[in-house]
Parts: sequence; structure tokens; C-alpha cells
Amino acid sequence: MRGEQGVQDEELSIHELAYLAGGPWRVAETALLRMLLTARVEIDRHGMVRVVRPRPRDEVEAVLLAALGPSGTGWLGAPRAAFGPSAPARELEAGLRRRGLLVGGLSPSTPSAGGRVLRLPAAVVGVLPIVVAAATARLSVAVLGADRTLAVLLAALAALSAAVALTRRVPAGAEPAAEPWTRAADHVVPLLTALRSGEPAPPGWRLPEDGPTPTGRTTWAVLAAAGVEALGRTRLTTAVRGRT
Repeated sequence: MRGEQGVQDEELSIHELAYLAGGPWRVAETALLRMLLTARVEIDRHGMVRVVRPRPRDEVEAVLLAALGPSGTGWLGAPRAAFGPSAPARELEAGLRRRGLLVGGLSPSTPSAGGRVLRLPAAVVGVLPIVVAAATARLSVAVLGADRTLAVLLAALAALSAAVALTRRVPAGAEPAAEPWTRAADHVVPLLTALRSGEPAPPGWRLPEDGPTPTGRTTWAVLAAAGVEALGRTRLTTAVRGRT
């Protein structure tokens, strides 16, 4: 489809839009919420997920469901953490970089010995694993009835998973760019801003997978751009994001 003056519109899937809005964690969150709203999983007020229909529609959902194990139940932090280093997440990032929609994090032209770089600002990466650990410890005691030793162990594992998900491996021959975290390119920002404000996508963009969510309160594109808050469900927001 061509926009004004014959320029080809940029087409984005919901997964791609979510990645631009919030990285792999937003992709996982959006996919989980989509499964929730289409009655394929349940999420309780503690953030525990139960699979109702274990048939993934794509590779993203396959990773999330696999992270919940054979029982099909678990804390939603598990699938979110599992998605970050997964092949579908790497493919999404690589595709968006090739199209110039995602910038920062790496400068492929500058050689180095490799290592890991941050996906988000250092202040976020430093705090988020601590929050995840604290929430895991509380849930382990409140929901699973775990003793103090087990709760501490689970909290440590959750914090480690979060830390890994918030970084990415740099292969030899690549080096962090001046911007150490990945972000949407400048020309993508007006699209994200419009969707977060509830406005239509500006000219030059096409979102073929967009449409009203089953709740009727918002659309899939707004959910991907703005996150769980777009649904206007306080208990669900608390379950997904934790208490603030």
C-alpha cells in the first residue's frame, strides 16, 4: 500500500510495534495479554498464569507457553524472562534494525572482543532485578507457601533471569554504540506517541493486524504501544506490573 506522494507505507506487525515501544518485555507482555483477552490463558491478581488452550499461534507465543512448563502454570515473570534471549526476540530485533526502525546498542562497524550490553538505561537495569526478586519472594511465600530458604533461592533465580533478559550478548567484532541501550528510531516516535494518546497512526504507517480488543476499550496497536494500562483494569495492571 502506498501513502501520500507514492511513498511506500511502513508495515508493522503487533509484535514489531511492541518491540519498538518497550523491547522484548513489551512483546511478551502484549502477547500474554492477547492470549488472556482471547481466553487462552488466565492471569490471577498475584500474576500467576494458567494456560487454558495450549496452542500457540506463532513463535512468540510458543516461547511463552514453553516457559510455563508441562503444568501450564507459573508466575508471568517466567515467560517474560524467557522471551528476552529467545530466537524470535533476536529475529524481531534484527529485522527492525535492518529496516532502520531500531537504533542504539551496537555499532557493527567497530570491532571488539564481545560481551554483554544493556537493553535499557543502567538505572532501570540496576533496579528492576531487585524489584523482581522482592516480588518473587513475596509470591513464593503467599502463593506457594515456600519457606524462607526456598523463597530466597527463587528470588535469586528470578533476579538472575531478569538481569539476563535486560542485557544482550555482543559477538566478537561488534561494540556498544554511543547509546548503550536500544530504542526506536526518531521517525518512529510520532507513531508511538499518537497510539499512546489514543490517536490514529500518522500517515506513512500501516498496521494490518490492528483492530479492537475483545474488551472494546482499546485496540491491539494501542495495547502494544502503551502496555497493560491501556486496558483500564487496575487489578490486571497490578498483577502484570506489581504494586507501585
